[in-house]
Amino acid sequence: MKHFGIFLLVICTVYLQAQSNSTVEASADIVFDSFDSVNDTLINAGILVSLEKDWHIYWRNSGDSGIPTSFEFDLPENFRLTELKWPLPKIFEFEGYASYGYENKVLFPFQIILPTERTLNSFPIRVKLKSLICKDVCKPFNTEVSKVFDLNSTHQSSTEIKELFKNALNQIPEKNFFIEIDAKEIADKVLMSITSQRLNLKKIKSIHFIPYENGIFRNSLSQNFKWNDESIQLEIEYDQFKTKTPDLIEGILLLEISSEEGVKKVGYEISVKLN
Repeated sequence: MKHFGIFLLVICTVYLQAQSNSTVEASADIVFDSFDSVNDTLINAGILVSLEKDWHIYWRNSGDSGIPTSFEFDLPENFRLTELKWPLPKIFEFEGYASYGYENKVLFPFQIILPTERTLNSFPIRVKLKSLICKDVCKPFNTEVSKVFDLNSTHQSSTEIKELFKNALNQIPEKNFFIEIDAKEIADKVLMSITSQRLNLKKIKSIHFIPYENGIFRNSLSQNFKWNDESIQLEIEYDQFKTKTPDLIEGILLLEISSEEGVKKVGYEISVKLN
């Protein structure tokens, strides 16, 4: 993390210690998609965070500033959760430093897997959220939300909630079945050679790698890339205070691709061995 990030984190920590956890700039809620009490064996749910104008919250890797958002779930015994999904983050820039997060409204979807034998007519779910929200200043956003879900009643979600789930799921990074990546370490950077038998690489307008782990690669608003014969060469610079040399490069690859409908944004999860 850069000196700026460390400085901001110290300031935010002092602010956090001096303030309560409540804030009017952000709110959180547990929301549910439609549920058929007779036929469904799982519930599509999500944590909805709503932010006031110009405020943002952070992704799982916060970047040069802020702290990663985290969730802690509490459910009755025999109720299980699928992995919480993180929509593609936006890259925020301040004086040359980059951070990753969300603004306006963001839904973090997950699924609740119901027990095979239902012994409860309803169940509680409680979620503790810990994060930081920032604008010109940063504030702690630590809150707890809870709901009781009735398993005996069919639940019909509103049009707004349906749209939120649809948009969020469209923004979840996909498993990578479309591109092949060879990654080599060259001096103070990693060079990714990207090829594909399924995508027209010439239609890619921009490409950007965001790592899952902070402190290894430089957080940046843009990264150098160029076409080379049948491949794209993407340069990823190491952080000047690099914490380690990774065996695997793990994160998401953000692409902007030209199509008949305009420019489409997609993200692929990648895990690539470093040669």
